[in-house]
Formats: sequence, C-alpha cells, structure tokens
Amino acid sequence: MTEEMNNLETTNLVETTPTTPAVQPTEAEMNALAAENVETADVTHGDKDLEAVAEMQAEEQNYAQLNKQELVALAQSIVKEKDLTEASHIFKVIKPIFEQLLADERTLALNAFVEAGGNKDDFSYKTDGTRETFYHAYKELKDKRSAELAKQEAERQSNLGKKENLLKEIQKLLDEEETPESFKRLKDLQSEWKQVKNVPKEHVERLWESYRLLLDKYYDRLSINNELKELDRRKNLDQKIDLTKRVTELALETNINKALIMLKKFQEEWRTIGPVPKESNEDIWNRFKTECDKIFEMIKALQADRERKREDNLVAKKELLAKALQFSNFNSTRIKEWMENTTIVNQLMDEWRKIGQVPLKVSDEIWNEFRGARNQFFSNKNVFFKALQAERDTNLKVKNELCEKAEAIAAMPLDWNKQTDELKRMQEQWKKSGPVLEKISDVIWKRFRTACDSFFEKKAQHYASQIEEQKQNLETKKELVGKLEELLTREEGANILADLKAVQDSWNNTGFVPMGEKERINKQYQELNDKVFNKFRQANQELRDMKEKGHLEAMVNAPNGAQKIKREEKFVLDKIRGLRSDIDTWENNLGFFAKASNDNPMVVQITDKIKGAQRQIQQLEDKLKTIREFLKQNPQN
Repeated sequence: MTEEMNNLETTNLVETTPTTPAVQPTEAEMNALAAENVETADVTHGDKDLEAVAEMQAEEQNYAQLNKQELVALAQSIVKEKDLTEASHIFKVIKPIFEQLLADERTLALNAFVEAGGNKDDFSYKTDGTRETFYHAYKELKDKRSAELAKQEAERQSNLGKKENLLKEIQKLLDEEETPESFKRLKDLQSEWKQVKNVPKEHVERLWESYRLLLDKYYDRLSINNELKELDRRKNLDQKIDLTKRVTELALETNINKALIMLKKFQEEWRTIGPVPKESNEDIWNRFKTECDKIFEMIKALQADRERKREDNLVAKKELLAKALQFSNFNSTRIKEWMENTTIVNQLMDEWRKIGQVPLKVSDEIWNEFRGARNQFFSNKNVFFKALQAERDTNLKVKNELCEKAEAIAAMPLDWNKQTDELKRMQEQWKKSGPVLEKISDVIWKRFRTACDSFFEKKAQHYASQIEEQKQNLETKKELVGKLEELLTREEGANILADLKAVQDSWNNTGFVPMGEKERINKQYQELNDKVFNKFRQANQELRDMKEKGHLEAMVNAPNGAQKIKREEKFVLDKIRGLRSDIDTWENNLGFFAKASNDNPMVVQITDKIKGAQRQIQQLEDKLKTIREFLKQNPQN
C-alpha cells in the first residue's frame, strides 16, 4: 500500500497546465490503495459505509472471544441488519474462527470416542446443526452480494450512458450560439454530471478528460455575461476552499480506511467543481494539494504504526508457534500427561485468537505452521490412544482368563495351601496386567474379586471347623509336656530312651494347635526335651540318634517336610566341605613351619584347629548317615 501511495503523490497530485489542476488519483488507484483493508469496497452505499468500516475494525478482536452459538447468532443478525460491505467484512473475520471451533470440537469428540474404546476408523461425527445454520446465513449473504454487484454493474452501465449523453449535450452548447440561457443550461448539465456517480472503471479517465476539455472550451469562448461567469467562478472557488478545509480536517481521523475513502470522495468532488478565477487557480490548487499531501503523510504514519503493531503481533505468534512445535513432538505413555498437554495446546489456540493481525505476506504461512504443529500433536495423541486401546484389549483378555481360573478354583477347592498360593500369584498377575477401559474396569475387577473372596470364605469356614480339634491337640501336647517334666524328675535312666521315644512319637502324631499357642508350647517342649537329654548323657550317642530321628520325624510331618529334610542334608554336606577346605588351608599353613619346633605356639594352635575340625566332620558324617538312612526308610517323603 505504501508504494501505491507514493505513486499517487508523485504521478497524480501535480499541476500539468497553468490554468487547470491535474487529474487527482484515479478511482482505480484509490480502490487499489484501500483494497488491503476493505476488500468489499465496490459494494458501497455512501457515507454510512465509512462509519461501518471504523466500527468493524474496533470489533474485530472481540469476535475471537465468541463461542460457536454466539458466532451463529451473529451471522444470522448481520445478514439481516448490516449493509453488505460491513456484513461481508465481518463474515471474512468470523468464518475461519467458526471453522476452527468446529475442527476443535470434532477433535475432542474423536479423542473421547477413542478413549472410550472406539476405533478411529469407525468414528462418525454429527454436528448439532449450527454448521448448517451458519453456512445458510453465509450463502444468503453471498446471494445478496451477487445481486447487489449485478445491480451496481447495471447502474454503472446506465451511468455511462447518462454521462455520454451529458457530454453530447455540452457539445451541443459549444456548437450553438452563446446566450444567457445556454450558460444556465451548462450549469444544469454540470449539476446533473455531479449527480451521476459510478461508471465502469475503464471509462472513468476518458469521460473525465472529455468533460474537462468541453468545459475548458466553453469557458474559453465565453464572451457574454462576464458578471455571471465571474460569479460562478467565485462560487467554485468557495466550494474548493471549503473542500480544502474538509481535507485538512481529515488530519483528525485515526482510521486509515475512513481517511482513504474520504480523501477519495473529496478528490472526486474537486474534479466535478468548475473553474475558479484565474488569479486564484494556482493558489487554491497548491493549498488543496498541500493538504492532500499532509493526509497522505498522516496515512503513511498510521500505516507504519499499524505495520509495527502487526510486527509485534508476529513476534507474539512466533512465540506461540515455537511452543506449539514443541508439543508437536510430544510423546508419553501417561494418559494424564496427554490430557494436561491437550489443555495447554487448546490454551495456545485461545491466545492465538486474542492476538491481532500480522503482516499479510506471512499471515497464511505462520497460520499454516501453527495449525500444522497443533494438528500433529492431536495426530500423535490419536496414535497413542489407538495403541492404548489395543493394549487395553489385551489386558482385558488376560483379566478374563484370570477370572475364569479364579472362578474354577472357587467352585471346587482341592488343596487349600496350594490353591491359596496360586490365587496370590494370580492377584500379582492381575496387578501387572495393566488397566482396561474405565467403563468396564469396575465390572471385571468385581468379578475377579468375587471369585477370590468366595474361595477365601470357603477356606475360612474349612479352618473354622478345625478350631475345636486344634484346641484338643493343645491339651494333648500339654499332657506330653507334663510327661517330660515327670521324666526330668527321675533319678535313673532305665527305660528313659523308650519313654522319650514314646513322648516324641505322640508329639509328632498330634495335629496342629491354635496359631497363638504354637510357638509357646513348642518352645516349652523343646526346652524340656533338651533337659532330659542333658541329664541322661550316659546314653549320649543313642540319645543323639534318637533326638536326631525325632527331629527328622517332626520335620517330615510338617508342611513341605521332605523338602526341609533335603535342605538339612545339603546344609550338612556344605558344612563338611567347608571344614575340609579349612583343614586343607591350615595344613598348607603348617608347611611354612616345617623347621619349627612342635612346641611353637602357632603350630600348636593350627594343629588343634585341624583336630577339632576333624571331630566335627566325624559328627556331621554320623548325622548325614542318619539323615540318609531316614530318607531311605521313608522314600515316600
């Protein structure tokens, strides 16, 4: 626009003859100058449009704050209440806003559909009818505008014919003899010329030039009624002075569009005003041109200020674009993070809408980049939720299988301990299997939990029936502890081994006791048993064997007894190997004292250690022999 303004100043606002001002900026040039701001300038209805242009720009930023329903209501109202110029401009602003709201709404609906378990390819979006209502209003406006443009074109063609006829009438006056009536007729024709407005642009300059030349010829040959002629020239001067003042007043106008349109209007009026007194011609022209130049400078300044604001807006939008580009590469395995970032990305769009226009040359480019980054984020989000849906389907399959297994166990319990462990492992598998769709999560969990609860309730009932039996077993074991106390009071060891064996057999054959009494009664039994063994050491080896066998019998009757005995065997073997390794090390150390006396304290200490280890090995080998004989006698364990 700045280049066009410069062209107007340098090529049009100059004096080309000493008597007549040059042609001002053409209608085509002025329309080009204003086109950046008012694309619908052809659809105009006079001064009313100037006020509308100012109001439109003031409201432009507010439209971005409206929701979908408010935009539809606005579209319907402006078609009925606003003139075509203003309505067209408003639609140009709100249409992309409305379309973006529709796109956002569809994206949210798609995400919700996928998150709820739907397949993206099966998604079908139905609007609430607002889109159809909005575009119905838009079509109505387009139809009205097409009709108005056709009407204006017809009017221009009609005006062309009228001006052609007026030129012929003026030419007739030139061909006729000069009379006072002919001068009056000329003034009437001039008035009619001013009343005829727009004509096709390609004929503007030709008509104006023909009109000016005819007037110049008429006034050049005018010889009568000089007083009337001078009066007319002074009136023309007064009109041009007034017009110059009105151009000066445009300096107070801050709206670029309005200033341009008004300047165009004033220049058109200047061109239709007739000649002024020759002595004032150059002066009034220079004054008018000077004021026009000032307005052009003012418009330049306003335009520069607007461009600076647009550059600032560009900086702000680039910052939002940079943030949007970061989110375009976002990836996560957490639903919460996707939802939080969705809120942020939507907030970026809200902030984008609040920022004003940017330079036109980069407007589409930066918007496409921002929209592309935003769309990429939502595309990545859709990919995530689609994969999440597949994973949840797999998780659901696993959980259904666990439910079926748990229900089978609960329906027919066979081995309480084994199946308890199995259910606990299944509960761990449940935790590791991952989430399923929220809408069925509680249902599938309740199904699994019901099966588990059923099993453990049955288990509780089963063990509740054993409480009385356990209490009776406790009384039996208390009696056996009493027998050990009686054995401890004996002075002679006759038959002590048989009596001890009988107590041990009875103890091992007695079942479980209440859990709260188990540790106390076992400790009491073991302490008394040890005291009896210690008191009657004369049967030491036999007692040790009997004690070891009693220990083994107790283990084999306990849960997982065979495994415990085998672990005992492994422990003894490892102990023997360790002692033999120690003996090898100590014997190796003795090699360093080959020349030393046997009375050397270090040699004596190592020798004692070797002998002690050898005694331990012998005892352990006896114990190992007892364990293996017991395993041989009890192969079923």
